[in-house]
Amino acid sequence: MKSVTCAARRLALAIAAALFAAPASAGTTGYDLDVLMYQPHPFANGAPAYPAYPAATPGPVPAMQLRQPARMPSPSASPAPARSAASPTAEQRRPPVMAQPTGQAAELHEPRSGGWRSIFSEVRLGFLMHDEGPFSSNEESGYDGNLEILFASPRFLDIIWAPRPHLGVSVNSDGDTSQAYFGLTWEWTFWGNWFAGFSFGGSVHDGETSTAETDRKELGCHLLFRESVEAGYRFNDRHAVSLFLDHISNGNLCDNNEGLENWGVRYGYRF
Repeated sequence: MKSVTCAARRLALAIAAALFAAPASAGTTGYDLDVLMYQPHPFANGAPAYPAYPAATPGPVPAMQLRQPARMPSPSASPAPARSAASPTAEQRRPPVMAQPTGQAAELHEPRSGGWRSIFSEVRLGFLMHDEGPFSSNEESGYDGNLEILFASPRFLDIIWAPRPHLGVSVNSDGDTSQAYFGLTWEWTFWGNWFAGFSFGGSVHDGETSTAETDRKELGCHLLFRESVEAGYRFNDRHAVSLFLDHISNGNLCDNNEGLENWGVRYGYRF
């Protein structure tokens, strides 16, 4: 057993000696650092390490081409001074204009050439069936010729929608009740040239206030209320045709109050 151990030790020592002996011999014959330190550079064959470029000849430096910014022409007039937020504009200082609710209000106030044209607005002529209305019995006869003048609406009537004042007469062909009347007319234009309106006022007549005759109306008073309605079409700017109905009565302020209506067609000419 001891012999085997000794043999192993000898073998190990022999292997170690062989391993350490090999580098020593290689250091003397294979790769010597001292020799390498004194070897010439492998690229040192007479060529420079870097390529030689000729030195640039100095020359004049070109001037920089600078573009001047565009200049806006100065305005001939000086700019308007800035307005403070508190100062009102001319539009704000203008007084408000009252809106015209009627369709013809603007044209009723339009400037005219002066004289009688600034007073008169329209004239209307009518042919009416006498005492043929729906609100009272038919007792009188004949036809009525009607003439009515409408005046330009004055400014102070704008507060009640700019009616036109009117004056008119209706004369009966059979000598029955005729009347003269006055009042205010309101009209509205719609669908282009169509118009409609009504009037309210008073009437003075030459008929009977109380009578036993069966073919005459008992109107109770000589001064009566008068109302009318009208609808028509206007053409060529100045001409108009319309259907018309009026009614007079005393509103039961007098003893008798039969009332009287006339209806028919009218032609109007606007100045």
